[in-house]
Amino acid sequence: MFEMIFYNSRGSVVFGGGRTGSRFKIIEADGLGISGKSYKSCTFENCSGQETVYVHNNARTITLKGDFFMGQEYIEDYKNALSVLDKEGMLQIKTYGDAVRIKAYCTQFLALEKKGNYLPFTVQFVCDEPYFESANGYEVAVYKTVGNLSSEFEFPGAFSERITRRNVYINASAETEPMIIINTGRTPGGVLHIQNHTSGEHLDINYEPLGNECITVDVKNRRIFNQNGDNLLNYLADDSFFDGFHLYPGDNDIEVLIGTANTELEVMLMYNERFLEAVY
Repeated sequence: MFEMIFYNSRGSVVFGGGRTGSRFKIIEADGLGISGKSYKSCTFENCSGQETVYVHNNARTITLKGDFFMGQEYIEDYKNALSVLDKEGMLQIKTYGDAVRIKAYCTQFLALEKKGNYLPFTVQFVCDEPYFESANGYEVAVYKTVGNLSSEFEFPGAFSERITRRNVYINASAETEPMIIINTGRTPGGVLHIQNHTSGEHLDINYEPLGNECITVDVKNRRIFNQNGDNLLNYLADDSFFDGFHLYPGDNDIEVLIGTANTELEVMLMYNERFLEAVY
């Protein structure tokens, strides 16, 4: 089964194929592969060829062609669909249980000449960000205390252990920018250092948190704030940059370091995997 769902606060429109129950039947879909790129290059006297100095990922354009079935009570469904398409939303693509999505807005909906009970149409979406992302998000504990007690606990032994480093595997084709949730516990101490040993990228936050403070580092949206909404962006270290911290396809050896020992500290990594194309 293949279907595309465009949704926002006004509702949703389903573009279906095969046996789906949608009024909008897809005949052709274009723009789901790798998006185009723009290049700038320089040429030099007495040198062959050129030197590429700039590469830019272009916005994605998705075009759907199909038939709208004008069965019973179709007018209301048609009007509702146009209302939804008139506002920016998310375009989700589902194939046999797998789903990816992309933020998009409809730039054109063209209805052609009616053919019996069907109205041929062409709809076009533009996506400023060309990458698709997984519809389901992931959450990984990077810094967490895990209890070791069990019914068969033997001495000598530790009652608990702290996870401060772990491998995060990204099963995707493009890098992603995570959200980092930090719960400080009752006795926080020291500044936070987050390191991707695989890529060498890191983030340092020079902030002394309060007890039981929850700090969110939103790399994708370039924000740092606590549960009260206080802006902590100014505490990002001078040698740390949001556009310089990613999770890359494959293995990512992530470590969290804190200034002093804190058995109550918890750090969660939240992310959606990103893809160069929507495979269907």
